[in-house]
Amino acid sequence: MTRSTKLTFIVLTVFLLSIMVAGCKHCCKEKEKPSVNLSEELSVTATVEAIDYDTRHVTLKGPQGNTMTFYVDEEAYNFKEVEVGDLVDIAYKASMAINLEKGSGQDPSFIVNGASARAPEGQKPEGVAYNVIDVRAVVENIDYENRTVDLRGPRGNVITVEVDDRVQNIKNIKKGDEVSAKYTEAVALSVRPAEKK
Repeated sequence: MTRSTKLTFIVLTVFLLSIMVAGCKHCCKEKEKPSVNLSEELSVTATVEAIDYDTRHVTLKGPQGNTMTFYVDEEAYNFKEVEVGDLVDIAYKASMAINLEKGSGQDPSFIVNGASARAPEGQKPEGVAYNVIDVRAVVENIDYENRTVDLRGPRGNVITVEVDDRVQNIKNIKKGDEVSAKYTEAVALSVRPAEKK
């Protein structure tokens, strides 16, 4: 596991447990297993304001009139097809499902999957990319008085996270329980000519 993967695991685990536990009062009865599902969707259309093909920079103007300049990686082989005035449609979706599982016997794990697709060379840029991160950690210890939970990750590392004071059913979390989270993120981008007036 690389350093960035470890960091991602730690951050995601802390995040997932704090959300899971904070969300328990909204989604769980006293005896139910805590779980929560979150999602977010955003979409925007920007206009290409300027392009420097040599340095591979493009300036986009957003719907509110704000502009930002971006470097376009060499892998974007259709960059030369972009022109000033083109419209860039960007859609983003992220979701996370977090569950407390009792007695499944599965070991801690960290799995990353993803894929991408793009338009053939010579067309306006278009593409889709997604990533899925599956994290499973085991509850090693619970301090009900101080409201902390120790989680063991796939490499045996243990981190301690605080349980939010708003959580009413912390006693439902027991040693040996598994915390699982699936984080999915997808981005779609397409460039099209400006509509003629």
